[in-house]
Amino acid sequence: MKKPISLKWKIGKYLLAFAILTVAVIFLFQVILLEPMYERSKIHSVEEVSDAVIQAIANGNDSNTIMRMAAQSDTCVQTYTSLRNDGSSGTATLAGNGGCMVYSLNNSSVTEYVALAEANNGSYLTTVTQSQAYPSESKNSRNNTDMTDDKGEVKNIIYTRLVSINDEKDIVIVSGILTPLSATTQTLSSQMWYIGVFLVIAILILTWLIYKEIAKPLVEINKAAKQIPQGKYEMNPKTNRYLEAQELNATLTDAAEDIQVADKAKRDLIANVSHDLRTPLTMISGYGEMMQDLPEEKTDENLQVIIDESKRLNALVNDLLDLSKMQSNKIELKEEYVDITTLVETQLRKYDVYVMRDGFNIEKELGASAIIYADAKRMEQVFNNFMTNAINYSGEQKHIIVREKLMKDRVRIEVQDFGEGIDEKNLSKVWDRYYKIDKEHVRVSNGSGIGLSLCHEILEMHHAKYGVESKVGVGSTFWFEFPIVR
Repeated sequence: MKKPISLKWKIGKYLLAFAILTVAVIFLFQVILLEPMYERSKIHSVEEVSDAVIQAIANGNDSNTIMRMAAQSDTCVQTYTSLRNDGSSGTATLAGNGGCMVYSLNNSSVTEYVALAEANNGSYLTTVTQSQAYPSESKNSRNNTDMTDDKGEVKNIIYTRLVSINDEKDIVIVSGILTPLSATTQTLSSQMWYIGVFLVIAILILTWLIYKEIAKPLVEINKAAKQIPQGKYEMNPKTNRYLEAQELNATLTDAAEDIQVADKAKRDLIANVSHDLRTPLTMISGYGEMMQDLPEEKTDENLQVIIDESKRLNALVNDLLDLSKMQSNKIELKEEYVDITTLVETQLRKYDVYVMRDGFNIEKELGASAIIYADAKRMEQVFNNFMTNAINYSGEQKHIIVREKLMKDRVRIEVQDFGEGIDEKNLSKVWDRYYKIDKEHVRVSNGSGIGLSLCHEILEMHHAKYGVESKVGVGSTFWFEFPIVR
């Protein structure tokens, strides 16, 4: 695989390409295309003057107007008014530099230009040298872009027009000198070398400045970012030279903090799960060894302890597996019509042992049967995790209320405890994977911190509404809602 080029050299490469393109465009227009563009512009100017002179004649303007037009456009104008229809003689008008070639044309040259114009729909344009006074001797045409002939003589543009105005046949001849540009193009060609050298030096300086201001901060940020996998990122204030660098620094700082939080949460999860695994394993191992050493201890009560702890251990492992599968989208819901009221009431029987053994007060406020469309097994997991959370965080009150609310076409199940509650800033975190409130008074049973995360995943898969309401010192209420199926 080809190694990526450094940003510094990439900037330099693009700037150099831009400079080469700029010099090439300048050379094209200032050297190669200068002469043809100049000739085209001069021809256009001569044609415009010709049109203006004809308009002036038609309007009856005097020779002073025509002379002013010629002076403004650096051209020479000569007009001839031919014989009228009544046989009277014509007149001639001159405008421009008296040394113009158009004024040295003899009658035979004018006659031939007129003939060429008549043969070309009333107009004829050509370029001739100063020594060529006769049209047939000219070897140049309108498409010829050379400014001088083979001997280096100056060229002239001659444009002949024939018009009929007020029963008079007028001849308008406009000429313009094509100034030789060979010396100019040679000078411009030489300047291209100086411009090229200047641009190369400017590019080197500009590349260094861009690297210092833009690329170098990114290099420094990249060096610091290599510590992010360890949850470390030390932002250098010198790298905050522009908005994008500031935003990148802020993003990487947040990422490092998130990694630290996630790393701590994973360590806590390992500790919590290890504790939750150790407790039932210790109970199972202890009671098993006791019944092995003391045959008289093989009672139904001791066997029930082993069974209960095995179920508890199995439930914890299943929660871990389910959470992993759900986050990998490997679990499909098996939805059916479920009587949520009956489901809650059935599951509550499991917690009678907490009432008898630990002195819990679990109240039921259930209404009429409500049918929902959901995965019954998963809804049992959600409710049991809500109950386990309430038992663990009920504090000394040991008071829990399970409530069903019917709201038009929806049913809400609430599990309320009266423990220490959750600070408002931590409410959004209770659904996070591994999150567990660190309280000294919290019961140690089933405290791995994955139960609510599992509830979150299940309820999201059902597209159900759910949430938590809590106040420090008062308690918490976890709830979920489903549409009622009629």
